[in-house]
Amino acid sequence: MELKTLTLAQLKHLMARVAREIEKRQTASKTSMLKRFAAMAREEGFSLSELLAGGTTSIATKPTVTKAASTLKARPPIRYRHPSNSTLAWSGRGRKPGWVDTWLNNGGTMGALQTAAEKFSKKVARTANASTEAAPKPAAGA
Repeated sequence: MELKTLTLAQLKHLMARVAREIEKRQTASKTSMLKRFAAMAREEGFSLSELLAGGTTSIATKPTVTKAASTLKARPPIRYRHPSNSTLAWSGRGRKPGWVDTWLNNGGTMGALQTAAEKFSKKVARTANASTEAAPKPAAGA
């Protein structure tokens, strides 16, 4: 079938037929898959609705192993922080956040972001030290 030879009305009619055929095939495919999944569930002694209800187990279940607190990965330290908005921080791992790209596009440097992160961490450490020193000491003889 050569599309160039068809009129606009014929093309629209063809497009509608194609859309209906796609819908029909998607429905048939979904129905077929549901029947296969139901058969698989029955073979294992479950109903499909029982499996799809969610329950307490996840679909890809692995034996649950609890990790000791010492084996959990610690968050990587913050290496870059926005100088004027301390809530914007990045460890330097993974994809570069948009605010870093914006900073660089506006003429900023990565060194400035590193410096801001260092200053912020020192400020937080000073604040933590000051709050522990300012804590009231227990009275002697009480």
